[in-house]
Amino acid sequence: MTGLSAVLQAMTQAEAERALREAALAVLPLGAVEAHGDHLPLGTDNFLAERLAQRYAAALPVPSVLLPLLPFGPMWSTERFPGSLPVGRATLTHILLDIARSLARQGVRVLAVVNGHYGNREAITEAARTLHDEGVHLLGFTYPGLDAEAARVRETPVARAGYMHACEIETSLMLALAPEHVALAAAVANYPAFPESFDVLPERWDAFSASPVLGDPRAASAAKGEAMLAVVLARMVAATSGALARSEALG
Repeated sequence: MTGLSAVLQAMTQAEAERALREAALAVLPLGAVEAHGDHLPLGTDNFLAERLAQRYAAALPVPSVLLPLLPFGPMWSTERFPGSLPVGRATLTHILLDIARSLARQGVRVLAVVNGHYGNREAITEAARTLHDEGVHLLGFTYPGLDAEAARVRETPVARAGYMHACEIETSLMLALAPEHVALAAAVANYPAFPESFDVLPERWDAFSASPVLGDPRAASAAKGEAMLAVVLARMVAATSGALARSEALG
């Protein structure tokens, strides 16, 4: 049994017992409910995480168990835009710990988190460090290798270095993974004037922008999304193989 071997929530108890016994790892899609302007849905990070997780699990050379999407995450910058539903970072950290520990009790000691929301990264790191000391391994994937490939395919200016939100890049990923949820005709460019103190003082985006869009999504395409996803998936699979080998050596 290789590749995507089991979708946990569709299984019976007996099926789950067998799948967990045979799985090398579990895969958890992790997203958020967050405003993304008028051309992308509030669940953008969820659609991206879930569908990327499906591709990742299918590409793995080992059996895995795909867990249900965890659809909420922390956000501060965008929490005042309509529809955003943040949870606390500590809340997410504890949920990740609980899931990983439950899996470990059932024999699966490697959990790969496929993350679609940048605001989740601190909670992922914190949970991974705690689990490491317990002999449980959490792999956190937030689009590895994306930046270089995004720079190659990008046609529009970056709103701010290091930020990707409802722009050409994220919209291209959505066109590749969840095109039925993209209303590209409603897309508009947004290049807000960031405060001079932005890099040294926290500032919610609604204080200087009427929209959470950062950049110009109108140049997005599915082809760009697929090019970026090919790089991301290759990096994820390669890193997983190395992590599994290391986890076996550690016991």
